[in-house]
Amino acid sequence: MIKVFILVILVYLLLVAGLFVFQRNILFVPGKVKPETVGTLVPEMQEVFLHTSDGLSLTSWFYRGEPDKHIIIYFQGNAGTIRDRDYKARFFMDRGYGVLLVGYRGYGKNPGKPSEWGLTLDGEAAIEFAKKEAFTTDRIILYGESLGTGVVVNLASKTEVNSIILEAPYTSIEHIAKHRYWFIPVRYLLKDRFDSIKKIGSIKIPGLVLHGDQDRVISVSYGEELFQHMNEPKQFIKVPGGRHSDLFDYGVGEEIIKFVEGM
Repeated sequence: MIKVFILVILVYLLLVAGLFVFQRNILFVPGKVKPETVGTLVPEMQEVFLHTSDGLSLTSWFYRGEPDKHIIIYFQGNAGTIRDRDYKARFFMDRGYGVLLVGYRGYGKNPGKPSEWGLTLDGEAAIEFAKKEAFTTDRIILYGESLGTGVVVNLASKTEVNSIILEAPYTSIEHIAKHRYWFIPVRYLLKDRFDSIKKIGSIKIPGLVLHGDQDRVISVSYGEELFQHMNEPKQFIKVPGGRHSDLFDYGVGEEIIKFVEGM
């Protein structure tokens, strides 16, 4: 019996150690192929480079849009590359908006390794790029998808822009990890927390939250909880039947346009 108990403890400790060591491999699942605009829905997007404060040069895609329109700086979720978000860029481009698809460090042949700190630096570089392209902060909209919502909240808590859009957001990585790995003391192991629930209250600009009520990756309850901590003006759109990555199939694009044009 004692040997069995010791074996169970050893297996548990190995599991905890494995999750600690490989947690970023679980959280960040970057596409490894360099994204090219050829063959996408957005061939006219320009390949640009974002220069981060820690010395990285990150390939991203940019479209200027019409002179009087806002620019949407888009932060993707944890998997794939910006190429996989071409349909969203196309939607906004067709309506005259500028779009910057941010290529994260470590994604799509970009240098560096992803982390909360690193992705936040990438976002800061994206905002600086937009400013250099003559977009004033009142014309900059930060759009985050899934993991990217944490990046947006980090940025908006430090930099005032026009507004934020959060698609399938979470309250914090800790909350999600506790639910999935309830048997692990995740609070003491996490390297990247993306603690949006603690930061969202400091953001004083308009915010839109989009969440599918059938999301099995990040439950809509997380989005609802985060929304409750947001300041006005704010809007929550719960998409009946919507899952984690298909909200544009349910027409949320037009709701986003209404929100943006109402600012």
